Amino acid sequence: MVFWLLLAGSTPVAAEDVSPFSGTRLLAEAVPEGYELAARSEHLELHMHPQSAQLAIRDLRSSQVWLSSPPLPPGDAVPESLHGKFNTIFFAFFTRGQSTQMRREDSVSKVSSLEIEQTADGAAVRYEMEALGAGLTLRYRLGPDYLEVTIAEADLVETEENLFVGVELLPYLGAVPHGEETPAYYVLPDGPGALTYIGRQVGYRKPYSTVSYGTDRYSFARPSEQRTPLPMYGIAHPQGAVMGVATVGAGETSIEAGISIDPMTFSRASLRLIYRRLTQFPLRKGVFKAFFETDRVAGDRGMRFFFLAGEEANWVGMAQRFRQHLIEYRGLERLGASSEAGAGAEESAALRLRLILGAQKPGLIWRSFVTATSFAQAAEIAAAYVDAGMTDLDVVLVGWEADGYQGNLPRRWPPDRRLGGARGLERLANQLDGLDVPLFVEADYTLAFLQNGGFFPLTDGVIQPNLLPVSDLVASAANVEVPRELRKNRFFLNPTFARGRYLEREAPRLARLGVDGMELRWSGELLLKDVNPRFPLERTDFAASWREMLMLIGDTLGSAAAQGGNGYVLGAADTITQLPLYRSDYLFSDETVPFYAIATHGLVRLYGEATNLDSDPQRDFLTRLEFGMLPTYELTYRQPIVLNRTTYNELYSAQYEEWIEQAANEYAVSIGQLGHTVNQFIVGRRQLAPQVFATSYEDGTTVYVNYGDEPFEDSGIRVEPLWYLVVAGKNQGLAGE
Repeated sequence: MVFWLLLAGSTPVAAEDVSPFSGTRLLAEAVPEGYELAARSEHLELHMHPQSAQLAIRDLRSSQVWLSSPPLPPGDAVPESLHGKFNTIFFAFFTRGQSTQMRREDSVSKVSSLEIEQTADGAAVRYEMEALGAGLTLRYRLGPDYLEVTIAEADLVETEENLFVGVELLPYLGAVPHGEETPAYYVLPDGPGALTYIGRQVGYRKPYSTVSYGTDRYSFARPSEQRTPLPMYGIAHPQGAVMGVATVGAGETSIEAGISIDPMTFSRASLRLIYRRLTQFPLRKGVFKAFFETDRVAGDRGMRFFFLAGEEANWVGMAQRFRQHLIEYRGLERLGASSEAGAGAEESAALRLRLILGAQKPGLIWRSFVTATSFAQAAEIAAAYVDAGMTDLDVVLVGWEADGYQGNLPRRWPPDRRLGGARGLERLANQLDGLDVPLFVEADYTLAFLQNGGFFPLTDGVIQPNLLPVSDLVASAANVEVPRELRKNRFFLNPTFARGRYLEREAPRLARLGVDGMELRWSGELLLKDVNPRFPLERTDFAASWREMLMLIGDTLGSAAAQGGNGYVLGAADTITQLPLYRSDYLFSDETVPFYAIATHGLVRLYGEATNLDSDPQRDFLTRLEFGMLPTYELTYRQPIVLNRTTYNELYSAQYEEWIEQAANEYAVSIGQLGHTVNQFIVGRRQLAPQVFATSYEDGTTVYVNYGDEPFEDSGIRVEPLWYLVVAGKNQGLAGE
């Protein structure tokens, strides 16, 4: 559930309104008096006030000091009632049992006592809120360039009258006063990444609030489009930058950010640690009311605040530091680092051919089967593309299962006989092996149709906290009933059940037929809470189930691809597909940036949507080059019109022969010129002109893209309008056009 927090006043103010905080330096030049040194690391010092537990983090690289709370102006410029708010170390959100409301408390006005305990590399601060019967302990640990803050499950105390809903840690760290003229900006994990410039705002922007990894509720009536694949945020200042990253319990967090529109407020951003959510409970048919869940989401919570200085104090530096965090904290390895020489597809760059095979077409009485591409024809397509010079390919079969795409789910086996059956699939695998082309199958272990059997919805499906299954037959909340004509008796399966009943049986069968990998639908896009009576899963458990499925696929078949880039699939999948090229929240953010690509390139292969489905082909092509993403094509042997009104009614131009020339041209750049960078890190990204950007890799290879309508020329580099230039690294010379 997304919680909205008004970070500013309710009405806009004129640009000339003056904030009493105007000119406040949130990055001080010295540690304030009265603070004591609590810990020192390679780049940081942690200082703490012994009475208030306020923090001052001194960056030894720049001598700048980050303050946990903004210094308030002297006198009565700030009402006493606001002192607790601005001096708070945390905001705690509470509700009462079976309530629809929550309230916010701060660590100053409601804390009756606090106790500081020195630890080896930081401190632990116990906060007691006696009037509320509540308490918590913040444990600080200083790393080389970060401050880690954790809340252990055992340290959280609450009562029936005051139940924790959420906690925001250090909410004013890096905050910007209202109306401040500054180049400061937020970095948000919306899609591939987004920037929001803080500066002076004259209008109202609805605060940004979204759950990490996407919404925790799915509706077939209104599927969520906003993608938040990473649990992080950043604030960049002229003097330095801070990035908050959820660690323990990352799936139980939300990103909150707002632009100040009132002189008595700050623009600020934070991560909220979620302990309870609003859930739509049915009162009677078609009538729902939102209540906070009674049971607390169990488990520890934690996050790290990374501090960046100098040339790294920007969104590019944050993305590179996030990549380092993935390697150090999550144990991710560079592509191919643990593979034997000559091993599978996960090591190399490849053009990805998604071949649409079979689908069902409903009829007046019976359904008919439509073959868009058979197994034998799939071999013809692959051979044609190899003959055209595209030798580095991945072939992904979509709709290979019994009754084709979504035709017999949750059952998939055997491969449909009208496509060639199991022998046809094995023959295809052998033919592709002769071409040195890996064979993937796309599989859906989440979606199930009631009429096909193989599961019982109330014990094997995903059950929401309101005890309703995720289905298009049952409205899960107010105003989300699926129109009758779109109801298909769909349910979502519990991933633990799906793995044991289906995946563990089918993966070895596919391996014996010669399949080299599987692309797992929903795995990097969907994260739910499931109160299934047999296999209950919190969101963190749901993410762990996805990882287990991907690792099982990798161990059994050799390669695992995840659809969608939610952070938990990193390290379990060697390939991520269907990444968005653009942000989804255009109301709050100002600019799309390749944060995700910089953070993960070299650790995993990145693919976006299919080129032949682009809405703006030339711009999307340039964006893929700029982001370091590999190309995908979604193709058929027959004209795609045969799929009209079938279960795969998504294509308008996909006949494989019509796309060979364009695919070869894109291949020549993405694979021919840039394929060697697939396991390299992106080490630089610069804006050279308003619509001209340069992306650089470790070996010096640089990709220039020009989105403008005028040529760009500088220092011997010329990039034509709506075009690109690839300059090879080291001594390879010019490799572009």
